[in-house]
Amino acid sequence: MMSHAHPRTAQFALATIVSVAVATPVRAQEAPQQPPAASQADQSVKPAQEPQPAPPVENHASMNMPGMDMSGAGRSPDSTEMDTGKMQGGRAPRDARNSDDYADGYRNSTLPNYEMADKLSIPKILVDELEFATGNEGQGFGWTVLVTNGPDDNKLWLRSQGLKNSRDRLDPESSVEGFWWHGGGAFWGTLVGVRQDLGKGGTTWAAVGVEGLAPYWFDIQLTGYVGADGRLAARAKASYEILFTNRLILTPQVETNIYSKRSTDRELGGGFSNVELSGRLRYEFSRKSAPYVGFVWERALGGTADFRRAEGESPVERRVVVGFRLLL
Repeated sequence: MMSHAHPRTAQFALATIVSVAVATPVRAQEAPQQPPAASQADQSVKPAQEPQPAPPVENHASMNMPGMDMSGAGRSPDSTEMDTGKMQGGRAPRDARNSDDYADGYRNSTLPNYEMADKLSIPKILVDELEFATGNEGQGFGWTVLVTNGPDDNKLWLRSQGLKNSRDRLDPESSVEGFWWHGGGAFWGTLVGVRQDLGKGGTTWAAVGVEGLAPYWFDIQLTGYVGADGRLAARAKASYEILFTNRLILTPQVETNIYSKRSTDRELGGGFSNVELSGRLRYEFSRKSAPYVGFVWERALGGTADFRRAEGESPVERRVVVGFRLLL
């Protein structure tokens, strides 16, 4: 027997099914969110903002700064560089600070061991050649000595060279010289002084010259002379050091002398008097002491050669030398 449900019960079940279906979320495709459109009321109340005008550009030409000229006067139209001429050099203002104010009254002095390095006065004695010589003109000894004293840029120089052989003849080029040396640069210096010849008929000369290192480290001496007897003379020397090792050193050298007039007492002719070529090989046991051996070839020229022939001597001399080089 079939029972019929009460109408109110059926309505209640239908309402329950509808509520469950509505409560279940349905995932739909999400559309991109659009910003809410402004309402007509907002558009009517807030008008669109207009762009603000740019600030006015200041004219730098009208700026007046002390010490700076930015007006552009006196320059080409396309010049963009600032005139800083008034900022450079010139006298310091009256209220400028003095750098000596920070020295507490101390000034540079000559107290021992407080001098500047280039102001130190250091004496030196260089016996460049002290040798025994033997050759076709007999035996003898020769010397070349340099004594200096003073700072780096100004020095007192005393130098001497000569040769004395067994025939009781002093070489006519033997002399003693005194100079004031002034540094003219890193490699050169000027010489001003006097020369005194040694031996018979010696002359006193006023001297001026230069000495220094030429390119490629050639040691050059150029000296001119004016004699008390009216003669003119010149001496040129050039040498170079060849280092086989740091201690074994060969020094080739060339020397020549020129005179404007002959001197009978000194047996010197006018013009080129002689030319001398030499080479000395030394070994430095220390920087202050070095023995050496060498060979010297000298040729008298012109009138000087005539004087030697008249004395029965050869115009050519050959000498073997043995000696010491000392730095004191």
